[in-house]
Amino acid sequence: MKHYLTFSAALLLAACGSDDNDEPTVPEPVVITTEFNDGKQGWEAGFSDYPVDDEEIYELEAEIADLPDESGDQGFRLKGMNRSDDLFMYLKGRVVGLHPNTDYTLHGSVSFFSNAGADCIGIGGAPGESVYVKMGATEIEPEQLDFYMNIDKGNQSQPGNDAIVIGNIVAEGANCEGTAFGEKTLEVALEDGFEVQSSASGELWIMIGTDSGYEGLTDMYYTEVHLTLTP
Repeated sequence: MKHYLTFSAALLLAACGSDDNDEPTVPEPVVITTEFNDGKQGWEAGFSDYPVDDEEIYELEAEIADLPDESGDQGFRLKGMNRSDDLFMYLKGRVVGLHPNTDYTLHGSVSFFSNAGADCIGIGGAPGESVYVKMGATEIEPEQLDFYMNIDKGNQSQPGNDAIVIGNIVAEGANCEGTAFGEKTLEVALEDGFEVQSSASGELWIMIGTDSGYEGLTDMYYTEVHLTLTP
């Protein structure tokens, strides 16, 4: 049985109920802030676009682990060997307490460590520029269905109905051998954010992940996620 922690939406919206005059409730922005040094904090990992019967050769790993900078801090590590030329590695979390059937824009920043340097040569694509970071949200829980996702995340550099591309994993300080890591933050302004409508029950699933065209090993540590759902 799966258990998910509730993100801050319910707490932030609890004080926004109607008053004695029964005036309509005005939706407020919902802030979702996670530092993975404190654990998973309600996020869960997943992988897709690979044959599940051959999972072992993809070397998939998902865990809270020590960061590669020797700081003693921790991050949410996602690691995988992209033998399908299309491996998707992602984090997801459920947000409750939103206004039902309301349009929101998802924006903010995602920080991580990556072992992908700039202008490197790789099979199928570059280990940095060809691994695209995506962000999105849906009413249903994102998960693998047979080979592909049950939502439309798009393919590699292309966005889908349920996700947009916000950058790649090239990090300053990383090298082409994959033996050094660099830290990177991707920021998404409100005007460039992902537009989504909450469910009839006032819920959404949010997702961040990497869609890879590089046929090699990708190793990442997510450190912080600061997102806002703005109505």
